[in-house]
Amino acid sequence: MTATMTADTGRQRTRAALFLAVAMGATVGSALAFQYIGGYIPCHLCLEQRTPYYIGAPLMLVAAAASMMRAPAWLTRSLLGIGGLLMLYGLYLGVYHSGVEWAWWPGPADCTAGAGPVDTGGKGVLDALDK
Repeated sequence: MTATMTADTGRQRTRAALFLAVAMGATVGSALAFQYIGGYIPCHLCLEQRTPYYIGAPLMLVAAAASMMRAPAWLTRSLLGIGGLLMLYGLYLGVYHSGVEWAWWPGPADCTAGAGPVDTGGKGVLDALDK
C-alpha cells in the first residue's frame, strides 16, 4: 500500500509541475503575443513582471522531469516550493504594478503607465488607437 501511495503522490507532483509549467508558459506567452502581435509596448514594470515566469516555467519542467525520473521526493517538493515562491514574488510585482497603474502610489521614473481618462477628441476609440 505504501508503494501505491508513493506512486500516486509522485504522479500528483508530476501533474502539478506540468500544469504549472504550461500555465506559466501560457501567461508569459500571452504577454509576448500582446507585445509582438498586438503591438503593445510594455513598460519597465511589465517586463520585470515577466521574470518569475521566465524562471518558473523551465523550473517546473525540471520538477516534472525529476518527478518522472523518480528523483528523491524532497527534490521535486523543493522545486515546486521554489516555483511557489517565484509566484508569490510575481504576485507582489503584480500588486505593485497595479498600484502604479491606478495611481495609488508612485512608480519608477521610467514607467509612463498610468490609468487616466481616454480623450478621443470626439472620435471613436479605434480612431484614437490609429494615432
